[in-house]
Amino acid sequence: MHVNLIRYGLLWMAASIGMMLLGLVLTQFGVGMPAGLATVLPPMFAAVLEGMRIAQTIRAPLDGKSAWVNAAAMTGVVALLTIVQLPLYWNNPVIAEARATIPALYLAGLFVLLLAVILMVNRLFLAHGIKLGLKRLEE
Repeated sequence: MHVNLIRYGLLWMAASIGMMLLGLVLTQFGVGMPAGLATVLPPMFAAVLEGMRIAQTIRAPLDGKSAWVNAAAMTGVVALLTIVQLPLYWNNPVIAEARATIPALYLAGLFVLLLAVILMVNRLFLAHGIKLGLKRLEE
């Protein structure tokens, strides 16, 4: 395992909090933020930075299987942190309304679909971060 999962999780949390704060600021100006952006940007940010760290350590790109294993572990961290955060949002009026109107099985399916998207984002941007890190080392 090349990815530092604790650092990845902290980077993901920082980016998630940053997205939440940015959303709050934008709503004060009457501007909305695309909902998918809050799902995709935190893992994108964390995967690129972690990929750059990997490039400094191993100084070579990861092979396909190793990259997928690392991306899956990173996605597991996102799933775990999301489940841990769930009690914080459980009584939020928007979440409470969604729980009342949308079947639980549908919400679980949506969660799995979002994890699949996050897996793809992690895989793509981990490789991108490694490439950026290797370019930086060449310079």
